[in-house]
Amino acid sequence: MRSLISRPGVCARLFLIILLVFLSWFLVCLKERSFAKESGKRIAVLAFAPAFLKAYDGLRDGLKALGYQSGLNINFKVYSLDHDMRRLALVLDEVLQGDCDLIYTVTTSVTMGVKSYLKSAGSEKPVVFTAVADPVGSGAVADLRRPASNLTGVSHLSLELLPQRLLFFKKAFPSLRRVAIFYDADEEISLTSFHDEDFRQAALDCRIELVACPVHNLQELHEAFRGSAVQTTEGIFMLPDALGVAFFKELLDFSRRRRIPLMVVDNMLLEIGGVMGYSPDFYGVGQQAAIMVDYILQGGAPGEIPVQNPDRVKLVVSLRELQALGLAVNEEILLQADEVLR
Repeated sequence: MRSLISRPGVCARLFLIILLVFLSWFLVCLKERSFAKESGKRIAVLAFAPAFLKAYDGLRDGLKALGYQSGLNINFKVYSLDHDMRRLALVLDEVLQGDCDLIYTVTTSVTMGVKSYLKSAGSEKPVVFTAVADPVGSGAVADLRRPASNLTGVSHLSLELLPQRLLFFKKAFPSLRRVAIFYDADEEISLTSFHDEDFRQAALDCRIELVACPVHNLQELHEAFRGSAVQTTEGIFMLPDALGVAFFKELLDFSRRRRIPLMVVDNMLLEIGGVMGYSPDFYGVGQQAAIMVDYILQGGAPGEIPVQNPDRVKLVVSLRELQALGLAVNEEILLQADEVLR
């Protein structure tokens, strides 16, 4: 006697039932995803300073391309700490009271401050970060491939790019011998960067002396400017350091007074001044982060999303700053640059 499963009519009905079950499951998933985008989501954006908000612009436009409309099915509350980390706790008090769905952070110091605050508050609020110099070394995540926490995001490759940035600086100005490096004496990532083994080796290969200028505040920065060690330097090289960005205007003024080149830590700063930079694009990094944010807003866990590297790093040279300073630059670097600002 043939089994029921071998009868043609029974097989057809069984296949139809399985197909209907699969289609029902698929439609439920689509409905849940559609509902998530129809319902209003709330994102708190925290940046160290207004200059970093290009990462927010990229996020907003990236989410728009994924079907989110600001003011309709998603709302952003944007906070700039205006270079003052002391404001972070008050901002986060407001953020958690507002019951946001996700926190989007820009820079290492802000990300680590948010992580510490959420841990002390017993909150597992999802966090997507950008512009974090060293996600594992800073303690933002335990593992790049599987963060296994409430944080994930896009690295800034700041440490990895240090040696190449110095090589580009030397190539642009072959006569460089002594370079001033101003950094936050209390910031772990700044100390790690300055003593990075590959960075040190690049300096030896380029025959450049790195003149350390650790400072805590603006007053100490001005004192360092007057020091004899700094007065004899031939260029300024910025580390991945929030304090350096906060005092960028002072660094720029000093470089212009002495007519020496300033290598910026982020290309976005070249809109203000500086002769060259080699870094990821903040806007593009924000667009990358949008995909992660979308996944989490649909119910995915941050800890399941690997930390990403930026899609692209650009070498940008500011010809207008070079001309204003009266500096000559190696023509090869202009040919090699991804962009020349005129």
